[in-house]
Amino acid sequence: MNAPAWLSNLFSILMIALAGYALWRLLIARAWGRAVDYETDGLHLLAGIAAAGLITSWARTLPRPVWAVVFVVAGLYFAVRAAQAWDEAGRRRRSLGGFGCCAVLVYAFTSGVAPSTLNGSTAGQHTMAGMPGMTLDQTEHFPALGLVFVVVLAFAAVVVVNRTGSVPAANQAAPVGGPKDGALGVLTPRTAEAWRVVLLLTLAYAILSKLV
Repeated sequence: MNAPAWLSNLFSILMIALAGYALWRLLIARAWGRAVDYETDGLHLLAGIAAAGLITSWARTLPRPVWAVVFVVAGLYFAVRAAQAWDEAGRRRRSLGGFGCCAVLVYAFTSGVAPSTLNGSTAGQHTMAGMPGMTLDQTEHFPALGLVFVVVLAFAAVVVVNRTGSVPAANQAAPVGGPKDGALGVLTPRTAEAWRVVLLLTLAYAILSKLV
């Protein structure tokens, strides 16, 4: 994709911010009287760090095979959790969502979704073909599956946006030493759902950047 460098950098920065937000929730949400969803926040922490490296080289952390194994294990965990909570719609939906996110990330790390090696180039384009020292920007493996994931991610983002309006208001019980309303606004469920939309759109962008 001939996407400007600033756009890729922006998405990577957003993913780092998502990881920081998830870590912050894990560390202080309970102190502010908030219920902590360790599974979702933990997944967002890992996914934010991993997705940032899918888009820009400067944000890479662990080797790609390591990330793939991490999300295979996480995906299996969420699959088991979904089976255990099949009769509870809310928990089942969250677990299946976590499984789907892990599936997309496993695909991304095993199919060649990565920052372009050619600055400002179209993914998959051969430059100086047949010349000594030629540069090759690898295309994505299984592009049809990638397109399916992009459609699913876009649909999931729309579903989350529509569902956010029905998210119940946070419990307003004030903890000792906390603000009068009992919670910082950034710890509310709606804010967490907004970050989920950002993650979904970022993963879709990462896949599309190697398909077109």
